[in-house]
Amino acid sequence: MASVIQILDSNLNLITQVKSPVPLDKGGTILQYSKELSDFGQCKFRISNYDPSFTTFGDITKPHSYHVRILRDGYNVWQGAIIENSKRTKDFTEVIAAEYVWYLGKILINRTSNNPATNSADGVYRIFNSGTMASAVTTILNETIARWSGTNHALASVTVGTVQNPDYPPNMTDGNGAKLSGAWSFGNGTTAPQLTFDFHSVLYVLKSFGAYSYADFNIDSNLQFNFKKFLGNDHHYDVNFVWGEHGNAVDFNVTRLGQRQVNDVWGIAVDNTGKILHVEQTDEASKKTNGILEGVMAFADVKDQGTLNARVAAELPLVSTVDASADTFVLDEKAYPLGLYDVGDIVSAKVNHTAFDYNEIKRIVGISVSLNDTGRELTTVQLNTPLPWQYGAN
Repeated sequence: MASVIQILDSNLNLITQVKSPVPLDKGGTILQYSKELSDFGQCKFRISNYDPSFTTFGDITKPHSYHVRILRDGYNVWQGAIIENSKRTKDFTEVIAAEYVWYLGKILINRTSNNPATNSADGVYRIFNSGTMASAVTTILNETIARWSGTNHALASVTVGTVQNPDYPPNMTDGNGAKLSGAWSFGNGTTAPQLTFDFHSVLYVLKSFGAYSYADFNIDSNLQFNFKKFLGNDHHYDVNFVWGEHGNAVDFNVTRLGQRQVNDVWGIAVDNTGKILHVEQTDEASKKTNGILEGVMAFADVKDQGTLNARVAAELPLVSTVDASADTFVLDEKAYPLGLYDVGDIVSAKVNHTAFDYNEIKRIVGISVSLNDTGRELTTVQLNTPLPWQYGAN
C-alpha cells in the first residue's frame, strides 16, 4: 500500500503505524481523507481493537490527545488531530481526525473593544479600525496561543509562522467611493474598512478577513499558523487533469449553477446606530449575456458603508455567472500523485467530450482521497476559477 497511516503523540513523535485498518464499508474502503483551502478537511479510518498497539501503547485513539499523519510514498500528504471515535465496537474503533484549523472554530475571539453605544468595554465587541490586517491576524493568533499554551490542548505547541499583509483587491473603494489601493489597513469605515465582531470564533474572523482580502491561511504539519496573500504553487500549469482519450480522470462534474446566479445585487447592513446601509453592485458583462438577475445579501457583521461596499464586491464574482461554481474531477492512478500538487495550486483541467469542450486554468480548493483495500486510490479535486491577479501570484 502506497499510503501509510501513522499515530503521533502530542509532540508529533511517531507512536505506531496502523498496519491492518478495518474496512469502513462493504466495498473495502479503508481510508478517507480530505483537505480544504483556508478551512479544514477530515480523515477517517478504523483500527482493530485487537491491534497489539493498544496493548503496547495504551489508548492511542483518544480525541484531542493524539495526532494522525498520512504518508503517500513517503511524502506527508495529510496531518491533523484525532477529534472523535464515532464507533467503538467489540471489533474496531473508528477514528475521525481533522486538520488543525478545525480548532480555530472552537475558540472565540477576545472581545475587548469599546461598545460603540456606551464607549466602554463590556465584553461584547471586537472592532478592527486601525493597523494592518497582518498586525490584526498576528494579535488574534497570539491571544489564541496564550489561551492554549501550557495546557493539554492539542495545539498547545502551535506558533505563528508567516503572516503577510494583503493588498486591497482591485476595484475596492472606501465609504465615499474613492478607490483603495496598496497594503491593507483598517480605518473608521469611511476612509478605510472597519470590521466589527461579537461572539464569533477565531476561524470565523479569519475567514472574514480572507473574504475581504482574498488571503489564504493554514496550520501546517509543523504546527505553524500561516496567513498569506496566496497559498499554493502557481507554477503547476503543466499539471493536467484530463477526461477523455489518454486522460487521467475517470469522471468529472462541470456544473453551471444558474439557480443561484445574481448579477445585480443589493448589499444590506445596519450600523451601530440602527441606520440601514445599502449598496448596489452589478456585473455588467453578465447582465449583457443573461439579462438582469437581482438578489439581496445581508451581512450582520458589517457596521459601516465602506466595509459593506468591500464585502459585496468580494461576494458578487462568486455568483454572477453560471461558470463561477466549483468543478470536480475524479482522478485514477494515472494522474499526478498527491504531493506533486496541493490545495491552493493552479492547474490545468480539460474535458474532451462529444457534448462540449472544456479547457480551463483552475485553482485547487479541495481534495478528497479514498483508498481501497485492493490498493486502488481515487482522488477527487475541487476546482475554482482563479482571480485574475492570482495568476503568477507566487
